[in-house]
Amino acid sequence: MEESCQICRKAKEEIGKSSYYLFETEHFRVRHSDETKIAGYLIIEAKRHFLDLSMAKPEETAEFGEVLAKTTKAVRQATKPMRVYTFSLAEAVPHFHMHVIPRQEDMPKRYVGRGIMSYPLNPPLDCQSRESVSLSITRAFKSL
Repeated sequence: MEESCQICRKAKEEIGKSSYYLFETEHFRVRHSDETKIAGYLIIEAKRHFLDLSMAKPEETAEFGEVLAKTTKAVRQATKPMRVYTFSLAEAVPHFHMHVIPRQEDMPKRYVGRGIMSYPLNPPLDCQSRESVSLSITRAFKSL
């Protein structure tokens, strides 16, 4: 764990709180984003602190493909999007994490494709909506 890392600190705070992480494997955790209004916007976070996949251990890279596929399927099953976007930057938070974003049909055109990078972070999705979609996604994970 890296003390100055936001992801490492949050993971330590959430140990034992079953509702924060929707899915977990040996090397990764999946949570709903609490930084945006998009229902079903998930973040896959590495449990071990590293910056990008070039720094991942072989067992982490082997598992990551399965985690990404399962996460994408769960989002698709639960939210019925037109597309599911995935990307990793690790600029604002230098800890490996992957964004998994459902793009619904009614999303304004300025946010489609690369425009998703300029989607407003505020206001965040309200707690009740986030909990509802998180429950649907958790059920989808369990069915896969």
